[in-house]
Amino acid sequence: MKSSFFYMTLLAVLFISCNQLSKEEEKFDTIMEKVISVHDEVMPKMGEISSLIKDLEPKIDTTETGKSYAKAQQDLKDSYDFMMTWMSDFSEKFPHDGAEMDSAKISSQIKLLKEEEIEVGELRDQINNSIDNAKRLLEKS
Repeated sequence: MKSSFFYMTLLAVLFISCNQLSKEEEKFDTIMEKVISVHDEVMPKMGEISSLIKDLEPKIDTTETGKSYAKAQQDLKDSYDFMMTWMSDFSEKFPHDGAEMDSAKISSQIKLLKEEEIEVGELRDQINNSIDNAKRLLEKS
């Protein structure tokens, strides 16, 4: 009787542990999907950024208007660099090595991922704002 109670208790603890880990994995996956979704939204804009940088180049000079084109071009370059740096940092923090993670590792990765969620939102905003500003300037000319 005592051994069956022990095994039932052990089984219950294992079941609860597995469910808890599963919930942590679900949370990790949900946040990861959000982060990747934002990346996937802005990644195609890298080509547009490159084109806008080239379009602004002949308009840059020492006049106030020319300086505004130079600023817009620099903002685009900064956005492009931000994306490249972010992707490199992200792949270092979250390598695709297929290794299993325990509960403690998942918890620490969730914390890092929440920081990445904020940063990728800032990246999206910077990219969109720099593109919008460059387009507005080019439409005026």
